Amino acid sequence: MSDHDPRDLIVIALSGVQRYITESQTTADLRAASQIVAHLASEAVDHLKKDHGAEMVFPSTGVQGGEEAKDGIPNRVVALIPAGQGAIAAKATKELLENTWGEWVEEVFCEELETPGWPVIQWVSVPLGSRTYAQAWELAQRSLAERKNIRDFSQPGHVSEELCMLSPRWRAVNKENVPSRAPEHWKGEQLAVANWVKRLWGRDADGDQRFPSTNAIASLPYRRAVLTLWENVPGVPELVQRLHDAAMTEPLASDPIKETRTPGLPEQPSGKVPRWLRRRGSRWIYPETWHVDALARECTDSLDEADVLKTDPSFIRTVRSGERAARELMELMVAEGVAPPSPHLAVLAHDVDSMGKYLSGEGEGQDRTRLDLSRGHEEHSKVSARLARTATLQRAAVEDAGGVVIYAGGDDLLALVPAESALEAARACREAGDPGLPHASDGLLFFHHGSSLQRALNSAHELLEEAKEIDGKNGLGVGYIRSSGSNAKCVLPWVGRETQGPSSVQSSPVDSLELFVPSASHPRARLSPRLLSDLLAQRNHLDGGPESATQDQYEVLRYDVARRVMKKLVLRHTSLTPGSGGTNEHSAQNDKAEKEAFAEQVTESLIHMAPKQKLIDENAVRVALFLRQEAR
Repeated sequence: MSDHDPRDLIVIALSGVQRYITESQTTADLRAASQIVAHLASEAVDHLKKDHGAEMVFPSTGVQGGEEAKDGIPNRVVALIPAGQGAIAAKATKELLENTWGEWVEEVFCEELETPGWPVIQWVSVPLGSRTYAQAWELAQRSLAERKNIRDFSQPGHVSEELCMLSPRWRAVNKENVPSRAPEHWKGEQLAVANWVKRLWGRDADGDQRFPSTNAIASLPYRRAVLTLWENVPGVPELVQRLHDAAMTEPLASDPIKETRTPGLPEQPSGKVPRWLRRRGSRWIYPETWHVDALARECTDSLDEADVLKTDPSFIRTVRSGERAARELMELMVAEGVAPPSPHLAVLAHDVDSMGKYLSGEGEGQDRTRLDLSRGHEEHSKVSARLARTATLQRAAVEDAGGVVIYAGGDDLLALVPAESALEAARACREAGDPGLPHASDGLLFFHHGSSLQRALNSAHELLEEAKEIDGKNGLGVGYIRSSGSNAKCVLPWVGRETQGPSSVQSSPVDSLELFVPSASHPRARLSPRLLSDLLAQRNHLDGGPESATQDQYEVLRYDVARRVMKKLVLRHTSLTPGSGGTNEHSAQNDKAEKEAFAEQVTESLIHMAPKQKLIDENAVRVALFLRQEAR
């Protein structure tokens, strides 16, 4: 682009996107919200190209195609428009998107309804004239930031409806106006208009779910192992058959929640029962699912009906039969070296650092290069193409790890991943980044499949923000929330740093954390949760106590002595699950050597994850112990 290009630069932004996406109750809601945003952005691109002769900058021409590409279209569209037409084109695009959303609302409710505060579409237009592209870009970004500080308030008058259960800034639709095609078990939910559109997006008349549930993702590694051993381990088909028969007995069979097939499961074996395991069997493989009181409440419409059902001998027999089948299957799989099904999965939030500075030419890519905007908009078009390629690679990386992508735009990604492969997926997405782009930070939140998805999403984004606050950004915030509500988190840099001691390997603290994932290292080794309390009891001598302590208040051990104390404590709390080699003297010696090696690596890793001049980071230890217990 020349310095005197007779065109206008326009930027159209969809605001409030992350909030709308994370205000989701189910994975299907989450996916639908992402698709709604992507479809709006896609509509904007198509309209600008066809009706206004736009040359696209973000996304660049040629990077689209197929449903996967639409999922990755950014929520900001940048284009060059013939001179004098920028404001006209941007305004027309905004009106088109608002009308498109209005048509979707009318399709759901069969009437026109307002949705104040969604979608929020903002635009700026900058005539190039004698400006360079770099100058126009800077002015557009500054103008858009100023535009976002001006809020359009459209508040409805006094209404008596309850607040929306997902978005309390909106009022819920009253019961009389709930969409007629909503399945019966949803009609009692208090949802705003915008969230009803999200809830019913992409579903058929039966409300069939089009995205794997949290328990389906959490249990994927276990179900994959069951299907893999189906024809080779006697007893597996029979136990799954018993599970199926119990789950398909009334009233459990009337469960209205439909499941789609979870990606990543083998095609074989065939048959009705394996197909059931791939789809609706995900929740039933957990022994704890088979709880008489909980299932009685699920299968009835009132507490009185539940009280009657939970005393029904036939119902009790069905539930107990299912629980026995699930437990016996788990015991058989454990005997075959397969870990019990993990109740946890993880939210992975990935975002490129300082993208705004990079696009302005002020920030560097991983290869230390900067954009030269004096070359014109082609520089940004190349970035857009790199982002599209990165998104494709990251999607494949997540799926290889058994996860599912909510959205992938190249500069950001949101995915749900089984617990055992979550760190692997985070690393793979990082490595899939284009070296010409800046490094990225990540938030990784492990949570119980029965816990609040919305809380998990918000916590993952909070971890991402904390990872971006460390020196140089390029960090990983990782934490967990158990079903009890107990939680912990820590933030670690992706890059290595020097440590005390004999180790010469400059590994990253994240590498040290990965040691605690059983599938990645020493799968037989277990760590007692009591290790933490013992480390904390010795912290005054290992680390010198709290920061407020005086220099001579505690007798601090020399590094080499303190390290030996730590290793002794780790070894005391290390155990090995039984192996297949029997209990002879040779295997006992091997076990002792394995425990010793594991304790050595754990000690080094805990020290590596601690802050400088310290040996223990309490939260990092908590996260490490969680991974060793649950990421399996």
